[in-house]
Amino acid sequence: MEVVNPTASLEAWIYSRGFIYNTFLVSLITVLLATSYKQIGRLMFLFSLLTLIAILKGFWQKFIGFDAIEYDVLMESGMYKTHLLPQITRYFSIFTDAGNYGSNMGFTCVLFGITGLFSKKPGLKTYYLCVSALSLYSMFTTGTRGAIVVPLGGLLLFALISKNIRLMSAATVGGICIYVFFAFTYAGESNYMIRRMRTAFRPNKDASYLVRKQNRQKLAEYLRDKPFGEGLGLGGVEARRFGNRLTTTIPNDSTYVKIWTETGIVGIILYLLIYAGSLLWGCYYIMFKVRNDELRHLLTALACGVFGMMLSAYGNAFFTQFPTGIMMIMFLGILMNGKYIDERLTIEKQQALLTATKKDSTL
Repeated sequence: MEVVNPTASLEAWIYSRGFIYNTFLVSLITVLLATSYKQIGRLMFLFSLLTLIAILKGFWQKFIGFDAIEYDVLMESGMYKTHLLPQITRYFSIFTDAGNYGSNMGFTCVLFGITGLFSKKPGLKTYYLCVSALSLYSMFTTGTRGAIVVPLGGLLLFALISKNIRLMSAATVGGICIYVFFAFTYAGESNYMIRRMRTAFRPNKDASYLVRKQNRQKLAEYLRDKPFGEGLGLGGVEARRFGNRLTTTIPNDSTYVKIWTETGIVGIILYLLIYAGSLLWGCYYIMFKVRNDELRHLLTALACGVFGMMLSAYGNAFFTQFPTGIMMIMFLGILMNGKYIDERLTIEKQQALLTATKKDSTL
């Protein structure tokens, strides 16, 4: 419907509509194919291998340096202004930028941390916990301050849906300790990674946050009489090629601000209802419908990671970028399939038990 927005640009609409198709196709494919616990387990293991590739590439950039192509991209695209800073180099691995990389590392830290914690296979438990620890370190190397929200948000949701007093208490205490460490202490201030992350907990003293706040006030004034926004593809400085207007001169440092700019208050409400509604429905399944412990723990890890990413998207415009956008849709689709997967897993276990019983009676 945005193509008939009076302020929209057809060229910008054509360029931006791909994400709509991707959303539909990925969600459809996921709910049709991700229908068993074994499939999800294999998908998780494959995802861990891809995570290790991203981590190793990030380590290569940090300890060896950027290759010629990466350096050219930094220079030609202007990314050097935000990635090659005087006191810190922000590494982006195989992702579009450091913000995307950092938030994804926060996501994998939560995902494999919770998965490893509840894994019943000692080898797999150790492997997933190691991937989680490496992801946490990689998150700090990106210098993405908003990425710290991902593991904190994951801990918060974990405390709410785990239905285990000990785990809820441990997650709550852990989250509070992390917040107090960054917000009210100066421990580790000599480490530039910790020092940069700490600014996320003191936004009123951060010049970058204050500039973003001013930009949002300008957009709010401009969009006051535009309930459907400026038009798809017309948000952020990357849209300057489609025209010089206020929305293309202000950088969108938030996914939600970008969607609000392009689709207005109507669009952002619809977007949040779809994503938040899907996540809440998945959490409802986890808490009250899923009976298999292994599946519930795996779905809990996914829900906590996605929730952290949704919180982080408020401060970083990465949520619709590749591959994050596709990943979040896919994982939400798996959450929505939770009840069906649980029912199928229960039937498979009953059939296996029945088969074993028949063999015993025959013997």
